[in-house]
Order: sequence, then C-alpha cells, then structure tokens
Amino acid sequence: MIRLVGLSEAIREAFPAEYADAYAGVTHLGDPGVLTLLLAVLYWGYRRESTAQLVGYAFVAFSLTVLLKGAFALPRPPASVRLIETTGYGFPSGHAIAGAVVYGGMAVEFGWLESRLRTAAVATVGLAVGFSRVVLGVHYLGDVLVGFVIGGLVLLVGRNTWAGRPIVGYAVAAVVAVPALLVTGASELAVTLFGSCLGGVVGCRVLSGVDVPASWMNAAAITVLGLAFVVAFRELGATFDGSIVGMAVHDAVLVAGILALPAIVRAARDAIPVLPDSTTRTK
Repeated sequence: MIRLVGLSEAIREAFPAEYADAYAGVTHLGDPGVLTLLLAVLYWGYRRESTAQLVGYAFVAFSLTVLLKGAFALPRPPASVRLIETTGYGFPSGHAIAGAVVYGGMAVEFGWLESRLRTAAVATVGLAVGFSRVVLGVHYLGDVLVGFVIGGLVLLVGRNTWAGRPIVGYAVAAVVAVPALLVTGASELAVTLFGSCLGGVVGCRVLSGVDVPASWMNAAAITVLGLAFVVAFRELGATFDGSIVGMAVHDAVLVAGILALPAIVRAARDAIPVLPDSTTRTK
C-alpha cells in the first residue's frame, strides 16, 4: 500500500515546527466534537432539512472511517515526528474524510456551488484540515489523499442515492457501523457512533418539515435551548462510562433530541392557547 512516506516527510519539513499550535488549530476544524457542534448549530439556526441530510452523509463517513481503520490496522508515523499527541490507527485519515464530506457537503446541500467565494472557502477549509494532519506528523500523505477520495465518494453516492431522504443516510450509517463494532471489538467510538446513527433514524421521523427558521429570533432561541440540552446531556453521559448499552442509548437520545428539538418547540408553541386581546372590551 502506497502511503507516500517520502513526500510526507518533505511536506513536514516545509512547515516550521514552531507553528504547531496554528496547524493544530486548523486540524481541530475536523475533530468529531467540533463538527458535531457546528452541524447542530447549522441545523437549529440555518438550514434544517438540508443539514439533516448533510449529517447523514457525515455519519456514513464516520462509520466507514472506524471500520476501515480497524480493518487495515496500519500504524501512524512514528511518535518522533508528531507535533501533537494522538492515538489509534493511521489509515485512512478520518479528518480528511470528514473534511471532504462535511465542508464539501455544505457547498452541495446549501446551494453554495453557485458562489465561487463560498465554494472556495469551504474547499480551502476541507483541504487544510486534511493536509494539516500530514504537517502535524500524525498521518502520511497517502492516508489523507485516500481519505479525500473516500469522503468524496460518500458525498457523491449519498447525493445521488438518498437526496431528500435523510433518514436513509442514518440507516446506511447504522448498517456500516455494525461491522465496525465487530472489527474494533465494540470500541467506545464504534458504540457511540452506532447509537448516534440509530438516534438519527428516530430523530428524522419527527423532523419539523420547515427548512429555514421562521425568524432570527426563532433560530437564536432554539440554538440556545439546544446548546443547553447538549451540555446537560453530555454531563449525564459521564454516568454511563464503561457501559456499552448505556453509551449507545445516551448518544441515540442525544442525536434524536438534536434533530427533534425544532419540532418539539413548534409543537409546544402551537399547544399554548392564544390569549385574548387585552384591548378587547368585555360587555
């Protein structure tokens, strides 16, 4: 397997190690936690149905990443060249896959391809996330290039197979997560990912049907409420540490709650009776 060790070394040498913090800042834009928060905020406050579709692509990509890393079990570059601490296998690059799917998916699902500026911006971020892994010495160039290809294929297949049906994406991701569980021996990441996929299937069944928030105040209120929910629920998740079933259920409820929140808020608002006009005189 070609991992382009020599070219990887040349790239690392071209970027001074003293700027490691800057490279790490770029690479964090592809971290699962950062992407989860970003997509949640976009879902609550920007484009709901479109973002739900995009998250489905991302879950398929994440499931594939865990499966392929476990199946190939190839090491990362030696610790002596790494500028940051990391664990796990090296092939393919999960950050490169995520960069291609999430940032490329934004351009596709949000209709940004018509804007050269927006397309260039998300393409730059996605590419920078992937190549930052080489600069930081945690992946070889071959890992990143293959990751870009896998991410692009997931986006292409998803867009042409289940566009407009986000629930299919979550179901596909859950199916892919099953062999990932087996290959990794039910690792914590694989378990939480499987639970998240199931939560996506449940959450998609109660989507509000409204793509764009009614107003910026509505978007802001739901976003604040959603962030509070995520923070509180994450704290609750600490109690399930070590329990496979507990972790899976926790992440399933978390993702389902994120997706269902706009519909829940809408239903609650509709259920509140309209108060009589205070200016109306009683005879």
